[in-house]
Amino acid sequence: MDQGVAALLGAAVGVLGTVAASAISGWSNRRQVQTQARVDHAHWRRQVRRDAYSAFLAPANESRTALKAAARALIGEVDVEEADRKLHVAQDHLRAVQAARASLAVEGPESVEQAAHGVKTGLNSMHTTLLAWRDSAEGAPDHNVPFVERHAVEVTRLAERIGGFTLAARRALDETEAAAAGGGG
Repeated sequence: MDQGVAALLGAAVGVLGTVAASAISGWSNRRQVQTQARVDHAHWRRQVRRDAYSAFLAPANESRTALKAAARALIGEVDVEEADRKLHVAQDHLRAVQAARASLAVEGPESVEQAAHGVKTGLNSMHTTLLAWRDSAEGAPDHNVPFVERHAVEVTRLAERIGGFTLAARRALDETEAAAAGGGG
């Protein structure tokens, strides 16, 4: 009985040890797969957000560039046709800004969407000011002073808003990355 019981106990311990090791290994593997899935999802999420942020920022900068060119056409020797061409180009980019902003509302976070709204509002304000300036361009040059001043303020304000959008976007991307590293989702 001594050797038989010992062999039986040894076999039972061996089986229990194997089952326990297998369970621990399975649990560990499942945990590792879940962690990797969270990391992969966060990486995918970060990429989608980065693409959405870039898709907004590119036409916003193009619109700003076109609006500034339209303003230059209205200074000094007024070239209303050139200003109109640039305003038309800016309008096309503003449509792209609006379309890209819609995806930001989905991708978030809210801080980025709000910053995008500020950029869009600033661009629309510049566009409106330049349209009014263009319409008054045929009058006496001193009538354009308020438009020149307002445009200068809007250029500065828009630069700040684009900077704010960029900062909010970077923070959101960093938070997505930190959540993945920390095991959050």
